Formats: sequence, C-alpha cells, structure tokens
Amino acid sequence: MSEIEDLVAHFERERQRICASNSTFTETEARVEFIDPLFEMLGWDMRNQRGLPNSLKDVVREESQVNESSWKRPDYTFRIGSARKFFLEAKKPAVDIRTHRDSAFQTRSYGWTAGMAISILTNFRTIRIYDTTTEPNSVDDVNVGLLMEVDFQDIPAKFHELLGIFGREAVASGSIESRFGVAGEGQIPINVVFLEKFNGWRLRIAGDLHRRYPALSIDELSDIAQKVINRLIIIRMCEDRGIEGRERLRNIALRKDIVELRRLFQQLDDRYNTGLFDCGNDPLQTVYAIDAQVFLDIVEELYFPQAPYSFSVLDADFLGQVYELFLVKRLVIHDGTDVVTLQDKPQYEGREVVTTPQVIVDELVRRTVSGRLNALREQGTLNWESLTQLRVLDIAVGSGRFLLRCLDELVDAAIEHFQHTGDASKISRRAENDYRLVFEAKRQLLESCLFGIDIDYNAVEVARFSLVVKLLEDEQQDTLPTGRKILPNLDSNVVWGNTVLETGELPSTPQLIQTSRPLDWSRSGIPLEFDLVVGNPPYMKTEEMKTKHREEFDFYKARYKTPFKQFDKYFVFLEKGIERLKESGCVGMVVSNKWLNIEAGAKLRELLAERRLVSEIVDFGNELVFAGKSTYVCLLVLNKQPRESFRYRHVHSFGEWMVEPSAKGITLGLDALERYGKRPWVLPADDDEAKVLGTLWHDGLVLSDVADVINGFQTSAEDVFAIKNWSLHGTRVRFEKAGRIWEVEEQITRPYLMDSGGVSSFASVVGDGRVIFPYELGGRGEAVLIPPARMASDFPLAWEYLNAHSVRLSRRDVSPPPAPGEFYRFGRHQALNTAFADGKIIYSVNQLGDKYGWDSAGVGFASGGTAGEVAITNPRMGYSLEFLLALLNHRTSEFFLRKRGSPFRGGYYSRGSAVVSDLPVPRLDFENAATVSLHNEVVRLTRELISLRDRSGSAVGRAREEAGREEARLRRELKQQFDQLWNFDGADGRISLPGE
Repeated sequence: MSEIEDLVAHFERERQRICASNSTFTETEARVEFIDPLFEMLGWDMRNQRGLPNSLKDVVREESQVNESSWKRPDYTFRIGSARKFFLEAKKPAVDIRTHRDSAFQTRSYGWTAGMAISILTNFRTIRIYDTTTEPNSVDDVNVGLLMEVDFQDIPAKFHELLGIFGREAVASGSIESRFGVAGEGQIPINVVFLEKFNGWRLRIAGDLHRRYPALSIDELSDIAQKVINRLIIIRMCEDRGIEGRERLRNIALRKDIVELRRLFQQLDDRYNTGLFDCGNDPLQTVYAIDAQVFLDIVEELYFPQAPYSFSVLDADFLGQVYELFLVKRLVIHDGTDVVTLQDKPQYEGREVVTTPQVIVDELVRRTVSGRLNALREQGTLNWESLTQLRVLDIAVGSGRFLLRCLDELVDAAIEHFQHTGDASKISRRAENDYRLVFEAKRQLLESCLFGIDIDYNAVEVARFSLVVKLLEDEQQDTLPTGRKILPNLDSNVVWGNTVLETGELPSTPQLIQTSRPLDWSRSGIPLEFDLVVGNPPYMKTEEMKTKHREEFDFYKARYKTPFKQFDKYFVFLEKGIERLKESGCVGMVVSNKWLNIEAGAKLRELLAERRLVSEIVDFGNELVFAGKSTYVCLLVLNKQPRESFRYRHVHSFGEWMVEPSAKGITLGLDALERYGKRPWVLPADDDEAKVLGTLWHDGLVLSDVADVINGFQTSAEDVFAIKNWSLHGTRVRFEKAGRIWEVEEQITRPYLMDSGGVSSFASVVGDGRVIFPYELGGRGEAVLIPPARMASDFPLAWEYLNAHSVRLSRRDVSPPPAPGEFYRFGRHQALNTAFADGKIIYSVNQLGDKYGWDSAGVGFASGGTAGEVAITNPRMGYSLEFLLALLNHRTSEFFLRKRGSPFRGGYYSRGSAVVSDLPVPRLDFENAATVSLHNEVVRLTRELISLRDRSGSAVGRAREEAGREEARLRRELKQQFDQLWNFDGADGRISLPGE
C-alpha cells in the first residue's frame, strides 16, 4: 500500500470519530495528521526542512485559531521563491465545507484580496478548489466559484492529477497559471479594483475639503487625502490581524463625531509614533474636518458586506503595486468650479504605466544584497552589529517595493546569525524550522539601514507607509511591545528630492526648486555613502528631457560622464548610484538593456569596463517583462571594487526564468569588456555562444573595414516626394495625389524602394515607386539642389506640383535650413549622391534575416530613425559584394546581428548601419591561391543564386519546386565554403537565434 493510500486509510478508520458534530478533534490535529502529510507527498517542504530563510520558504503557516469563526490570515500560503501561488484554508473535519457558506466566502475572500487565481478549502474529508479571480459576496452560494472538488476516498485515484496541478514542481512550472489562468474577460484584477477604490476615496475626500475650505491648495488637498487613506488602510489591517480592536474604526465613524475621530488618531499616534498619525503637524486635528457622512461612507466600504476583502492578507508588496499606479495621477481643480478630478502627472503624460513584476523586484534585490552579505560571511563578520551598520538606498523609491524586499533579506540574515550563534534574545521560534525576528530588532534594521529618495512627494509618503505596513506584517497583538511610540518615524529615512541634482549645483531659482527639487544631502538626514544602492530608475529619452527639463538636461551633460548623444535618464541614476557607494558597495538596478548595444551607451559602457564594475547582468533580451509594454530590460549588478569576472545570463523565455530566476548563467572575464570598451557588448549566453562569438572575432575584420555601409536619404515628406502608383506617358510620369491627377517630368524622378516587404536575399531589388529628386550632381560628385529658376524653366510640371505642396513642405524640420525659395529641399542632406548608385546590397533595418537584396539598377532608398533601409557598397581589400552578400545570409551572421542589434516591435531585430558595420568578416589572404579560390567560389555560387532567384520569381508548379531545391543546394554549398573559413566545432549548430 502506498503512502497516500495509508493516509486515506488512516482517515477512514478515524472518520466516524473525528467527523462527528460533537467531535473534539481540532483543526490543528487535522493539519498535523492529514493536511500536512498530503502536501508533503505533493512535494512541498511543509516544515522547512531545507532551512530556507523566511522570505523563501515554500509554505508560510499560521497558527490555528481557538475560535473557528474568527478571521486572521490563511492557514497556509504556498509559494515559489517569495511569490505567493495559492492559499489553503483548513477546517476541522467536523465542519462540512460542502455546505458551510462562511468557509467558502472566507477562502474566496483571501484569494480575491491577494489577487490569486485559486485558493483551496479543505478539512481533508473534502478538498475544494475555488476560483478567486471574481469578487466574492457574503450571500453567495457555497458552490459559487467552485472549480474542482475531491472526496478523500478519491485522493489515491486522483493523486497524479493533483500532483500535476498542485505539486510543487508543477506549480513552479506554471501549472496554476496554465490550468486556471488569471482574471479573464469581464473580470477585473484586484489591484485595479483597489486602485479604483483608492482614487474614488481620494476624489471624495478632496472634493469635500475643497467645498468646505476653498483656500486649500491642490497640493494640500492631495496630501491630506492621501494621509487619510493611508490611516484607514493601516487601521483596517491592524484590526483584521488582531492588533487593534474589531471594527474600532467603524464604531467611531458611526458616531459621526469629529472629536472622537481626532481622539482616535491621537491615541494611535501615541501608540505607534509613526508619521501616519503625526497629530502635532496634522491640520485635521485643529483646522479642517471631513464631512462626517462622507467619512462614514468611505469607512463602510472597508467592511463587510461592502468590502469582500480580507485586510489580513494585504501585504506591503501588493499595496506597493497598487500605489505604483496610484502615484501616476494627480488631483486637479477645474477653474471656477468645485469639481476635483484626476489627471496624469506631467512625468507620466502619454505613457502607459505598469508595475514592476514582483519576481523582478525579488531577484534584483536578492542578487544585490546577497553579494554584500556573502562578502561579510567570507570575512567572518556577518553579525548583528555589521547588519545594523549596512546602509541601503533606493535611488528612486516610488512605492518602496525594493526597500521592502531589502528588509526581508536583512531580516533573514539576522535570523540566520542568531540561529548560528544560539542567541535567542532577538528571535522567537514559532514552529519547527520557523523563526521570527522580534519586532524591536526588525524596527532597528528598518530605521538604521533603509533609505530612499523620490522627487514625487506622494511617492515619499507612500514609501514610508509601505515600510510601516511591512514592519507590522508578521505581527500580532501579543508580539508587539506593550509600551508607547512603538513604530519608527521615517521622515529622515525616505526623503523628498532629486537624487541626481543636489542643492547648489544649479542656481536655486523658485522655478527650479518647484520643478527639479534639488536635494540637500547633508541636511536631509540620509547618509552620504551606502553599502547598497537599488531600484528601478526613471527612463526618459533625450528628446523628452530636452522638452520638459531643458536646464536639468544640460546640467546632466555637463555634470555626469555617461550622457552621450541620445542618452536616457537612467544613465545618470546609475552613475549617481556608483558615486554614492562605499568602497565595498554594490549597485543593483532594473534598467533598459539597450545600453549594451546602442551608440548612446558608449560612455556608460566605457565607464563600467574601465573600472571593472560589472558583477552580474541578467539580460531579458526581447522578452516582455512588463505586461503589455515593449520595454526590454536587464538586471544590472555592479561592484565598486574592481572585479576579474562577472556573470551573464541571457533569458530566452521569461516564463522559464520565473521557474528558476536565481540561476547564474555563464562566467565571463572582465578582460573581454575592457577589450570592448565603449564599443557595443555582444555577450555569449553559454559556452556554445562563446565559441561562436570567439571564432567570429578571432583575427577578423568587421564589415566597415571592407565596404561602405550607408544610410538612405530622408525627404521628411514621403507623402509629397514619393510616387507609389504611376504610369509613364512619353517622358512624363502620371500619378494621383489627394484625388487629383498630376504629371511630372520623368527626368526629375528616380526609381525608389517604397515598400521593402518584397526585398528578399539573393533576389534583385525592384523599385516599386518613383521619387521626385530635385538635385543634380556637381563637379565633385556632390548632390546640388536645382535652383528655383531652373526648376521653373526645365521642370515646369514638377515645379507646379511642388509649389502646390509648398505649405506642407515648409512646415518640415529641414537641416541645414533652406535658403529662401528652397522649400523643396529634402529634410536631411544625407546620401543624396550615394542612395541611387548601382552595385549595392539593400536590406531592411528591422527584420529576422533573409532580406538582403541585390541592386544592380540604382534603386533609391530611404532611412529614418529606427526604420527604413540601409545599403552596403564600395567593397575593398579584395572582397566582392557577392562574398559579403553570402556572408550576411550565413546563420552565424544572423546570430551576431540579433545579439548586436536591438529587439523591436513585432519580434524583429533592428540592424541599422552601426550594427551591420560591426559584423565580423573572416580575414582573407588574397596572396594565398587557395583562399582566392574559395572567395571566387563563393562569388560564383552567389551569382548563380541571384540569377536563379530572378529567373524563378514567376515560376509555378514543378518549375517553382525545382527552383526551390536548386536554391537550397546552392545555399548548402555556400555554408560549406564558410565552414572552411571557420571552425566552430559544431557549436554553430547548437546555438539558438535570439527570438527563436
């Protein structure tokens, strides 16, 4: 008989006794004898036998309640890493959960409040799995939301099914998400529900105060409203956790007495001493009052039946995610009215704001903090004194989520230390392998170690609030001190200001202080140096900084080393983080991964390489980490002490990474980064990639050494200059624009590639349009604009057409600025003498390979921003264009270009002129007959392919199939030729292309 059959048989033998209505068999006994063993068989470490720290334990257990009807927190929280996956609520077997409506509602409420897909209710006699993506109601039938039910007698037969859904290994692989999913159509995620509630309360409080006290500024209204909401949430959390009396807030609100409400806040201020209830500086205590009915209505929405939430399971991380979205909006008073509404704050206008996934926060902090803690362990100095001397800064604190996770890490390290030393003065044992740090010690870590800065005042208030919530998270009434002033005031821990602009660095004008908020570090109360700097700094492109913060933008370029060309704001946050480190300190940030390769990242790469700062990079490539947002990121960990090596992990699948986020990746020497310097870093994800990249680079050239890589022209008015559908009538080109038929002289037009969708490797490029080209070549081959007088005399039809569009053309940004009357210049004076040359390879910037066309007809092409086409021409050093065309179509070249380029919308990889210029080219000795023969054979095969593609373009049936076979043969032979130049030892066949 198997273990599971033994367990079920044991329950069957005891069934009559323990399921009787008058049974004394308790929930605790049911958990120990039946529920724990069942989930141990499903692979869960129910007793933490692996000795994992609290923040990473598989299962968080709560002590059983003496009163079965009381609510606190779920009996079990099942986690992978620190991510909660589902709750389990246990009942004693005498409770028939198939008919007990309160138990079902309680279970669904726990899951709904925490944003879980499912939660489990069991007394072992019956296992019930509930959908918790929909809002529960206390009057719901017991079967509402029921997804699955298993009777104890059926457990052996269904064990493999249960193992495949709820087994630890299955859950880690995403079984909950794949089987039950997340909130579907018509279902609103709980964080959105809370956000709507918070914003609704915010508007009602601010609207009421504005009507009663119209002299209050919008900032004052916003600050008061946020403070009130924070107070209500913290009181409700304390009530549901048994720290405060049941419905204490509601009872006060029902009396509609402002004096009693103020007295409550005074009592809480005296008890907790946190800035949340700072009555000495609280205008609500002396000057202002919220309408009693408005206040009562809001409070009622925090209790049953209006609120189907369990505030006992609301944790600081979840609230932080809600507040991240909350911080996007600001209150606005409409002129001349009493109407108060919400609008995006200026820094968020036009942006889609999403929260940082918790697993990203967890892993970034773990990697950053563990490095410093491991160093202390290796030195033998990890103790309580050294822990409390650590200084951690979140450089752009937001809602405080990175600091919350840092506190977890410090608490875990403290527990580890006290367990190791046997010092029980600061830890308490709750169960086997389950220890807690006493409240006073947690408070000391928070006050001594954690600091944050943000330019958004509301974010500062939220971060302070989140840290207080975190401090109370595992506490109950009997674990808190009995005295007064038990919570810290965090005004000097989380401060309001601009991390990257200090007082005195720019003239302190009232406008600068208002918009840029320079920070006086010495007076702020936060340390000047830190052991750890963490966070997700703001991303803001150059153009946005120029538009919104020109003075600050110019300051960045003068003050910091990393700004270069089209730099992003996070560059200066990284640099500031490094500046503020102690000599043994570490930086860990979530930043865009584009700095690895883009031209603007040159000085940042140079700084990191020269100082050998890089410790770890987790590169998510083109994986979408932020739901619905195409921001491609990496985790970057830096050490101020120079290093010899670093870890690099390239993530091919975000889903797979979440199963094992802590895997380190490949170890690489920092010598390689020094060799790269400011050049783009093309890093291998594994040994096979290292072999391929090393072989490509070995004694090689790059494409720009052996040919010119050129961008196309830029008209800045394609709708005017480009002609898509046209016909030739003698020497005139006829076409339609905006419902009118036009004709222009053929001589002033050139063949033009408008749609590169038809460009294909080894096929001749065919211009699908014409472009009006009002230029001629000068004596030195340069392009010269045809003057207005000659345009009128030699090309009167084109001149008439261009004049008809002069208003449109005059509105363009033209560089260099045109002389009077030259409104018809192209937008940029680039590639005008090269874009129409024959003998070139034209390729699409955004592609997935196999789009390198052969142009022998002088087809023009355009480039602009991150789109358009690029050409390769003018081969030298003995190389032919045909050889380079074959090289571009080799799989290892595509591998390199995707690694070197940037992921783009639609799964494409961008490969502009700067990217292709870096493509490794095998160095050929043209004095060697065998090498010349190989080169010439590649040329011959390439020409055959071009001829074949041109001949077979219109082939059908068997002719098309035969052409396809011949093309495959020629491509294989080309690969064989290149295999003679490179020796990959089979690694080229084992690598995957990025995006595959």
